[in-house]
Amino acid sequence: MQTIVNYQDMSAVDALWTLYKQQSRRVREAFRSRIAQEEAKGAVCISETEAKALTLKRGRDIKAGRTKLISHDKVMHEMEQMLSSYEN
Repeated sequence: MQTIVNYQDMSAVDALWTLYKQQSRRVREAFRSRIAQEEAKGAVCISETEAKALTLKRGRDIKAGRTKLISHDKVMHEMEQMLSSYEN
């Protein structure tokens, strides 16, 4: 699956929404369930500034070879395995 977007004009919310809408109904339901669980636990949120700093650090680490990218197929496989564990 490929999506063509202009990342410079896309907000974080738009990017997340695009990814969310591309998922199957089962994945979206599991995602919403996880969000509800996190909110019920009073999950600690980081600020926008902290999120941007973490994103930039991750990008620098990838560019410098300190962190490797995971292929889309591998991520999707791992997500399917994780989601199937929630069904039990």
